[in-house]
Amino acid sequence: MKKREYKVFPINILAFLRVAIGVTVGLAFPLYFVKIGLNPNIIGIITSGTALAYLFSPLLLRKVHLRIGIKLTLIIATSGFLLIQFIFQFFLEPLLVFLMLILDGIFLGMFWPVLASAVSAISNTKGYRENDRLKDRLMKNYSLSWNIGGIASYLIGTLVLFFISNIILMFRLALIYAMIGLTFAIIFQNPPIKIEDDVILPLDENIKSYPRREDLNFPVYIPLILICIYGFIIGFIGLVYPIKSEFLKFPLFTNYTLYFLRMVLQTLFISKSMEFSIKTLKKLIMPSLLIVSITIFLMGIVQDVIIFVILFSILGALHSFLYTFSFKLVIFRNIARNTSKYSTYFEALTGIGFFLAPIIGGFFASIDLSIAFYFLAAVAICTLIFFLMTRNKIITRVESSHSG
Repeated sequence: MKKREYKVFPINILAFLRVAIGVTVGLAFPLYFVKIGLNPNIIGIITSGTALAYLFSPLLLRKVHLRIGIKLTLIIATSGFLLIQFIFQFFLEPLLVFLMLILDGIFLGMFWPVLASAVSAISNTKGYRENDRLKDRLMKNYSLSWNIGGIASYLIGTLVLFFISNIILMFRLALIYAMIGLTFAIIFQNPPIKIEDDVILPLDENIKSYPRREDLNFPVYIPLILICIYGFIIGFIGLVYPIKSEFLKFPLFTNYTLYFLRMVLQTLFISKSMEFSIKTLKKLIMPSLLIVSITIFLMGIVQDVIIFVILFSILGALHSFLYTFSFKLVIFRNIARNTSKYSTYFEALTGIGFFLAPIIGGFFASIDLSIAFYFLAAVAICTLIFFLMTRNKIITRVESSHSG
């Protein structure tokens, strides 16, 4: 099958819609549950359901698409997403939501790895295989699709809740996204060649691209710990801030506005910082972690929504360096060892961070919201100390330009 005969756009739209579903309900659940008076500790456990299942589902289900095909696997996964969102239209009891989120994480294990496998298969077809520019465009468009899915859904959530302050509308939006997603899974074309490689993508919605090659030597535990902390900080704030927002009686739409700003800046800064060398990123990590620590500490103090706009913008911009730095180190380790296993470790540690964040965040929020932010600021400071103690173990031998 020639390049022009294969329709790539369903892949990008599916990535867009899945992230749109995740971030829409991911922010809606804490806001809904705190409104009905649920304890933050319980909210944290409930909202960890998807991350809990996704810790295992990609590995357990990694062979499904090899047996039944990529298209049928995607139809099953998107049908599952639709069923879950349909149930949420009528039932939002905490225990049922927890079980449905676990089921959501299971279907995710059939979705992201399979969609990524489709991208890999297409990049290996005639027309793409011989053209690096086409391959780069394919991967860039795919990455931007799921980032824009998060950005767009936060923006839509802001606009809808600005006019109608009812968090239930977010579940209606997620249902619409899921219905469209199933439609595009049905019109999806199986890639022209079969691929055997296992590819795992993260729960979070962060831009991915291939960095420049560098000759490095470093202990692999450094990037893995850093990415775990990255996921933990994002997931922690994702639970604790909506609770504080409700406590301070901020308008509902401001939650989606702040996350929209954070994600826009995060996407832009990650995209740009992928061009930086490891040497440059090493210099940026220390001040960025320090400022992130101060930013999180201030979140425990301030009570003005305008100041939160500034703080979320700073967080989105500077926290991105931690992601880029750890991601590039892992990619370089894969290149050096001619393997992809370190990416699997990378995603697993990201998932662990997101899984632990709402549980621990809910525990501290049930004690005191300010203490919760102070604890997270302390985690960021400990991360800074860890980086200072280990940065000299990251040795850049040779830095070369991008080979294309």
